Amino acid sequence: MARQLALSLDRWPVPLPDGSYDRESAHRYGFEQRCGGGRVCINLLVLEVVPDLYIQASEIILGEICKSTALRLSARNRFDSPEAALLASVNRAARELKQSRRASGLYPEYQTTLLRATNWMEDIMQQCDYLLERQAKLFSW
Repeated sequence: MARQLALSLDRWPVPLPDGSYDRESAHRYGFEQRCGGGRVCINLLVLEVVPDLYIQASEIILGEICKSTALRLSARNRFDSPEAALLASVNRAARELKQSRRASGLYPEYQTTLLRATNWMEDIMQQCDYLLERQAKLFSW
């Protein structure tokens, strides 16, 4: 007699009722440093929602300013590798940092803290670029 095996449906994350995913289940890359004007905090999130489909989000805190993107599957937020998703998250956070640093009140007095955050993001970009390039060359002749 054939027996049906139990299929685990909880392996992949399930979206919340609003269509976004729980941030706690995502892989998090973080930078945080306190300074006299508050803190500089950057979180980059990457989540595999189904096999080989990744989404990303970022959140940035500069003093009193807090900007974040939703961890949601959309036409523009789907990547075939974690490195590509992380690279998109870094690029978005870098744009937000550049746009918000003056409004945060942390610039120019805490410029070294902001420079450390920028250097941290550039290191991640270089690592992602290297891994993506290396993966692409694996199959070249």
